[in-house]
Amino acid sequence: MKKLTTSVLVVVLSSTFALVSGQKKDTVKTTEIGEVIMTGAMNRKMKLDAQTSTAAVIGKDKLVQAGAPNAIAALAGKVPGLTINKTSSSVDGTYDIKIRGSRTLTGSTSPLIVIDGVISSMTILQSLPSDAIESTTTLLGLQGAALYGSQGVNGALIVTTKKGSGSRKPRVNFNSNVEFDNVAFTPKRQQKYGQGWYGDRIHVENGSWGPAYSDPAFAGQNVAIGVPFYDVNGDGVISVNPDGDVPTEDAAGSVFAPFAPRKKDNAKEFFRTGLNLNNTLSITAGSEGAYAGLTINRQDREFIVADDKLKKTSVMLNGGFKIGNLSLDGSVTYINRSVNSTDPALYTNLLQSAAEIPIVDFRTSPNPYAWTVFYQNPYWTIQNVRNTSKVDIVNGTISLGYKINDHISINNNGTAQITSTDILNYNNGYNAAQSVPTIVKPDGNPAPNSITSTLAQSNAINRYFYNDLMANFNYDFTKDINFKLTLGYNVQRTESKTTSVGGSGIKIPGIYQYWNLSNLTIPYNLNNRRFTDNRYAFFANMDLSYKDYLFVNATGRYENSSKLLHSDQTQKSKPSYFYYSGGVSFMPLKAFNVESEVVSRFVVKGSHTRVGNDPVSVFGIEETVVLGQGYPFGSAGPLSFVNNQRPTNTNIRPEKITSDEVSLGLGFFKNRITLDASFYLQTTKDLITNQTTSSASGLQLTAVNVGDIRNKGMEVNLGLTPIKGTDFSWDLNLGWSINRTKVIELADGQDEVNLSTGGIAGIYAVKGEDFPQLKATAYMRDEQGRIIINPDNGNPYISNNYVSFGRVTPNYTLALNTNFKYKNFGLYAVLDYRNGGKIYSGAMAGLAFSGNLEQSAEFDRTQGGYVIPNSVYMNSAGQYVENTSIKSGGESYGDLPDYYGSVYSRVGENFILSGTAFKVRELGVSYALSADAARSIGLTGLSFSVYARNPFYKFAKENRGYADPEGSFTTGNIQGLTNANQYPSTRTVGFTTTINF
Repeated sequence: MKKLTTSVLVVVLSSTFALVSGQKKDTVKTTEIGEVIMTGAMNRKMKLDAQTSTAAVIGKDKLVQAGAPNAIAALAGKVPGLTINKTSSSVDGTYDIKIRGSRTLTGSTSPLIVIDGVISSMTILQSLPSDAIESTTTLLGLQGAALYGSQGVNGALIVTTKKGSGSRKPRVNFNSNVEFDNVAFTPKRQQKYGQGWYGDRIHVENGSWGPAYSDPAFAGQNVAIGVPFYDVNGDGVISVNPDGDVPTEDAAGSVFAPFAPRKKDNAKEFFRTGLNLNNTLSITAGSEGAYAGLTINRQDREFIVADDKLKKTSVMLNGGFKIGNLSLDGSVTYINRSVNSTDPALYTNLLQSAAEIPIVDFRTSPNPYAWTVFYQNPYWTIQNVRNTSKVDIVNGTISLGYKINDHISINNNGTAQITSTDILNYNNGYNAAQSVPTIVKPDGNPAPNSITSTLAQSNAINRYFYNDLMANFNYDFTKDINFKLTLGYNVQRTESKTTSVGGSGIKIPGIYQYWNLSNLTIPYNLNNRRFTDNRYAFFANMDLSYKDYLFVNATGRYENSSKLLHSDQTQKSKPSYFYYSGGVSFMPLKAFNVESEVVSRFVVKGSHTRVGNDPVSVFGIEETVVLGQGYPFGSAGPLSFVNNQRPTNTNIRPEKITSDEVSLGLGFFKNRITLDASFYLQTTKDLITNQTTSSASGLQLTAVNVGDIRNKGMEVNLGLTPIKGTDFSWDLNLGWSINRTKVIELADGQDEVNLSTGGIAGIYAVKGEDFPQLKATAYMRDEQGRIIINPDNGNPYISNNYVSFGRVTPNYTLALNTNFKYKNFGLYAVLDYRNGGKIYSGAMAGLAFSGNLEQSAEFDRTQGGYVIPNSVYMNSAGQYVENTSIKSGGESYGDLPDYYGSVYSRVGENFILSGTAFKVRELGVSYALSADAARSIGLTGLSFSVYARNPFYKFAKENRGYADPEGSFTTGNIQGLTNANQYPSTRTVGFTTTINF
């Protein structure tokens, strides 16, 4: 970190020198930071410095510069306080988004998505092409999103799509991206020992517990690997030997390879170069009086795993007009998204392979098993295990406004969104006993296990309706005082229905219908549900401004949620709540008419907000029952009901979040240097947590309002424009942010709450500690921190309780954005650095079991295990004595697989890593034809760019590719846990051509 800090200081100092010395060459007009027009809550337009809470605006140029497939990916690293993690690198990808950390334990942590003034969804935002968006405004401060009540509790992303072209003449824009994806890294695996178990070379084992590659018995030889492709001797079976080398009768049908590590990582070899084609056509016309636009986007992505594909088509039509006092704006968006993928568990199988196995040579194997009879051939998995989903989204919005007079107007904004999802997942299966030829062991029994054929199908319809009716008042009390008031009524309704069927035993191959199954899954074990969620609210927003230097904002919202209304009127429930906020923005330079050659901008802001959050499910407070499962309720017997063992308290109240924020904005030398700093404190009261109960009650736990958490942090944003001229300009932006969430109180009698279940590591909320905490099983240690072992067998003692290893979230983050422009050339880069935090690597745990962990090959396996450094044992006198000779892992090679599989792998501490990471997120160069050159070929513009996303990275020293610190098996608060089924991160190189007519 010292080197990085030094580099930043050098850049800042050198930039300031160039800035001051080059001031006389200012010839390019730019919009000053404080004058940027942002879109706030309820589609309010205002200057950025007039907003009383912290916000950040990202324009279209930065959203499209590196060909990001959607606006979510395009925002990564560009806004301090906005954390975007790509938790999964699958063909469709998943993202986790947080603004200023977490304010809840059990609820959603995602910000509200608002598109063109109405509430939308993360799904639609992820499906919109970046070049259909004019700008995004991130409402970092809670006061900025307070008008949305509980839905704005995590902040908000306000998205404005492109409207008219500013000219009656139609303008056509065509943007084409061609991208290539490759694996960025895979976990480092040991390169000293080959395929086998207990020290023996076994041609169908799944581990690397075999002989050393230097073993004279095998070194330099071509050896047979895996299941032979065909029956060589014609006896009707393919012979394998799970305890040794391939039987000679079928050896000729095997893959042969040198008994030595391959020059390339064989797991990485499996992945191919992915191809992504993303094309967008936009046609816009009109100006403020009347406009129309059409945007058509098509994305075709072929993933790094063969046959995994994403196809997406989106069509957005928008338009509007003004006739007298009447205005109308509307849009219709249709999105069709199709994903076809295989089971990502195949990645686990790849990582289990020994370094000499030529995985790609099994591409043409006709068998479901390849180099091992314990795991499926990944190429068979690709062909026979498929997960398909088709999603159709229709979203229509309309905004109708009428100006009664110069002071009063009426607006009605509404949206209707219908999402249809069709999912079909199947596994064709494999019958080991009836296959021809049969794969058998020397005793004639089938060698591999059968694979059960399965089918699961579900259909879902979700409908979402939203409407705001607002009356707007705008009065000048005096020539200096302006008063604006909005009074509104909001109503929302969500309807959801899911129907699913499934089972096992596909009778006729290739027919994926539930009537073609031998064993149907009991419907109540599947996802079959219906629910409706209603909410309505009255809200008010007041803006008061004095001249152009003092701005005051206040909001209030009275909200009613059906989730908190009990259907039994005799039961107490409180579905209605009032939330409020207030903020002020003051500009001293303008207030006191100060003109300075040095200080050009000075703004101070402060706000106080109180909103709520209702993280309970529909029917969550009802006294529901559930269908009984297992003994004595048989599948063929009558339906039976039992009490819900996880009820929610009927008196549950929304969590109450109080936020206080102060921010400061400065500009120097005509805003060639800008500095913005924000400080915030957010406290959640009535935290909804799970309270454990007595086992005698028959309940497992219940959700109650007991608990408090405190979230505090700050963001600092430094902007520099060292050079600003006609031919050459350079600007950079350095953002630093820190966030801490601390658990103040939990449910009565509890010191911690486990947010994840099972495994040897988990995410916890711990009273008095930062949140979220990563806890895991650990070595037992003496008072000096030395590992205690059992002197009888050398095995370390493992803690009975989980041990805390620290916070998952980073200590702080740094992000650098820079842009160079020289005449028609441009160069840009986005970099970020995350310091600290902890992550758990499931892939690393898998490597320990299979013998591929590097640490398991740092000693001579033929001599048994190793002496654990800094270990002790208790002698007969009850004293801890330094261990210098007792080995853990036994005295022979044969003891090691069991030790690593059943002892070492049970210690979660072994697989916890630092989350420190440096990434170059975007890097690119662009060239645009001059206006005259473009016109000479009949165009209004033509540009090209070459770019890369995530081209370089640097992780903590101990993280040798075991896990991407961004990765996680889920989203929300359960971060920092990765597993071996997550595909490796990718790097992308792309080319963009933009043509304007």
